[in-house]
Amino acid sequence: MSRHIYTLKKPAGWHKERWREALPLGNGLTGALISGAIGEESVQFNRFDLWEDGSDPPVPDVTEAFYGMREALDREDYTSANADVLGRALREKGYEARLDCPHPLGWLDIGFVPPALFRNYSRGVNMRTGEAYVEYTIDGCRYSRRFFVSRAADVTVLRFSSERPFTLTFDFRLYNETTESETTEHGFFRASADRYTAVAAIFEGAYSSEVCGSAVRITGTDYILIIRCASNGSDAAFGDVTGKTYEEMLAAHTAIHTPLYDAVSIELASDEEHKQTNEQLLSEAYENEASAALLERMWRFGRYLFISAAGENGYPVPLYGLWHGNDHLVWSQYVANENVEQTYWHVMAGGLSYAIPPLIRYYTKKTKKFRECARQVFGCRGIWISAYSTPHSAGVSVPVSVISNWISCAGWLSRHFWEYYLYSQDETLLKNEILPFMYETALFFRDYAVKEGGRIRLYPSVSPENTPLDGAGEVTQNATMDFAVMKELLTNLLAGIELTGMYKAERDSFRALLAAVPPYQINEDGAIKEWMRPELKDHYAHRHLSHIYPVFPGSEISEHEQPKLWAAFRKAVELRELGAQSGWSLAHMACIWARMGESERAVECLDGMAKGVIMDSLFTTHNDWRAMGTTMQWNGECVMQLDAAFGAVNAIQEMLFRWQKDALMILPALPKRLRSGIVRGIVFPEGTADITWTEDHTVSVTVFANRKMDKRFLLMGKQYGAVHLEAGEHKRFQYNYSVRNNDKC
Repeated sequence: MSRHIYTLKKPAGWHKERWREALPLGNGLTGALISGAIGEESVQFNRFDLWEDGSDPPVPDVTEAFYGMREALDREDYTSANADVLGRALREKGYEARLDCPHPLGWLDIGFVPPALFRNYSRGVNMRTGEAYVEYTIDGCRYSRRFFVSRAADVTVLRFSSERPFTLTFDFRLYNETTESETTEHGFFRASADRYTAVAAIFEGAYSSEVCGSAVRITGTDYILIIRCASNGSDAAFGDVTGKTYEEMLAAHTAIHTPLYDAVSIELASDEEHKQTNEQLLSEAYENEASAALLERMWRFGRYLFISAAGENGYPVPLYGLWHGNDHLVWSQYVANENVEQTYWHVMAGGLSYAIPPLIRYYTKKTKKFRECARQVFGCRGIWISAYSTPHSAGVSVPVSVISNWISCAGWLSRHFWEYYLYSQDETLLKNEILPFMYETALFFRDYAVKEGGRIRLYPSVSPENTPLDGAGEVTQNATMDFAVMKELLTNLLAGIELTGMYKAERDSFRALLAAVPPYQINEDGAIKEWMRPELKDHYAHRHLSHIYPVFPGSEISEHEQPKLWAAFRKAVELRELGAQSGWSLAHMACIWARMGESERAVECLDGMAKGVIMDSLFTTHNDWRAMGTTMQWNGECVMQLDAAFGAVNAIQEMLFRWQKDALMILPALPKRLRSGIVRGIVFPEGTADITWTEDHTVSVTVFANRKMDKRFLLMGKQYGAVHLEAGEHKRFQYNYSVRNNDKC
């Protein structure tokens, strides 16, 4: 079996919510979920732009309340500052914003009456082609269902075949009440007037059929069903796909999907090991640890999932991707105090840069609203972005203290935008969207910061979503993360000013602001302080790791240049308690440990994910609902959240390769269990790298330069020379090492 195919031996089995364990398909615009049932299958369809019920009214002026909070914090009166000050002020002025809610488009119901018991059941996805399958045998006859969502034509294609004639019934239920419908023996059409959603379906091939109410009954041995989903007035016509064979339509799809999937490849296990099903690999991890085969499958699945959810012309990837099984799901919005960013950490090194411009457009198109928020809530110029947003809501839509007082959202997003420029060198996008966004973010910080004795103070200040140990509340002062994000933003903005000449008149004021940022502080435990105030004590039983930002996802602090600070950041991560973590925080912690070269600690976090938050479908959850002590609990519920799957992709990439401004780092955090492997095409701003390592401790590296590069070359933390290449050149290195896993060579 191919390493690109993951298989399961049972259908989705979560009671009344089979979508949680379904097979995901998608093309960035349309998503589908295949539960794999034989008798009564319901294939769920989603569209990227089906969001409703949001409102985004004008934000009233509540700056008086904001300054009242500052007065309370000047007195160190944290009780008053945390008394829902901004939320209460907004409500008193009649402000009632609501976030949109994504909802399913509908369900294709497939009915089948098996003539006898089934045998040899299997379902799975070929991640390289984006094709799902369900297969089984009855009375010696093999039945097959195959599905894909075309990236070429934005249709879903389903093929049904067997060795003898069989009968299926098909019907489509829209999420909204149907106001227009038509059913014929060759297909059906359904439409809803509410914001217009529609589905059209046609059958192709040799079959006999009859209409049964709203359903169609089909008998045949090999035929296809083509479904076009539409939303918000888009065209539900079929274009030129009618009359084409399944193979022709699949080939058109894979011509687009497969190059995205193949842009980077990582192989960590043998073909023989990849014959195991998801259930087998996860059972092994539950008993012991995640095998090399499971780690590779996690990487491939997370990457496949992201590609399937990320369209060039769609929205950014939300927490449920294109697979929200119901409406009003918890955290189904864009949550950018960790989750949006974690979803995108892996993208640039993974060769998926196409997905970043939609993320940039999503936020830059809301600039007017973000300016309004900065002015009306904080009395500042520039932009302020709430951690929560949806396509039609960008105001203070979640007016709770931990969200409405957090100021670093725009700054954290700026990191992704600037990184995109470093890789792409797209000066047009830099000048038109990226740098203006960063400039407006810096304007806000400049107005928000209060100068005190040559240093600046940031308050109110929130370290998402943590509270100091002494119960001061979430709204505090001088959160370390706010300063870290601010420093990174200003450093990158000043570099952008030098590159483009834009905003030169503001350059000196931004330099002065950067110089006034206070140094990071170390607490009595030897750990970096999460809040840079003596009265605020660190709280280690929490899932967020925001104050580690200067090490990861930032790169401000390095072990070589700041060993004392590096040790303090390391200590802060060590002190985080396991039972307080979530699925996504385990992925985040894996990334941090990999960045620190702690290979075994990094992979142990992925072990924790495999034991607690990875379902048989490889979907991830926020918490381990079985209460095994590997994560926090959440009201006894199991909450789906896919950012952990994407974060694991980045963690594995960070174990094998990373770059910094002056260095390429090969196998910087290689776990012992990854005894051999291959990396092809992993990307850094100046080029790509191929890496092969074997059990006899031989490492081969080929570096390809897209533009001139001059970097140090580090293998497992030890410098092995330098790489000097002109654009178009490449160079191969081969080393034999005798000490592994970051022991000093």
